[in-house]
Amino acid sequence: MLAPVDNILRIINFLFLVISIGLISSLLNTQDGNSSRINYCMFAVAYAIVTDSLYGVFANFFEPLAWPLILFSLDFLNFVFTFTAGTVLAVGIRAHSCRNQTYLDNNSITQGSGNRCRESQAAVAFLYFSCAIFLAKTLMSVFNMISNGAFGSGSFSKRRRTGQVGVPTISQV
Repeated sequence: MLAPVDNILRIINFLFLVISIGLISSLLNTQDGNSSRINYCMFAVAYAIVTDSLYGVFANFFEPLAWPLILFSLDFLNFVFTFTAGTVLAVGIRAHSCRNQTYLDNNSITQGSGNRCRESQAAVAFLYFSCAIFLAKTLMSVFNMISNGAFGSGSFSKRRRTGQVGVPTISQV
């Protein structure tokens, strides 16, 4: 079973990812033509939901899935993908005012729509929120690997609470 902090971060991140997928779906639904930037953002969010939220549920019930090495790898990949998606979309929209019609008309992502401009700016914000959570979870996974080993079972906080870290006490002998 994963640490309670890890599960809380997964739930918060799931909410951010669902909001992001809704915003990006709206951008995909209203676009003229094809934007590889928006398509990549959708891939990153869908990958993050599958590998973070769904895998996290399974890792809570099946102990072999909660290996620190696997969790670190998935958290690091999710960090990289969401950071890249947020950066790609931010560079694409160039973060101008959504009231500037000249900017809206000349941007391939906003496509002349103030609503698309606001949706894309919100998507960037939520992608970066998810990125920050994935960074925190990656660091937690590193600490977990240091304390338990790459294939250790159990969470970092659970072992520390039960006193299984370090030299055993006299009552444990």
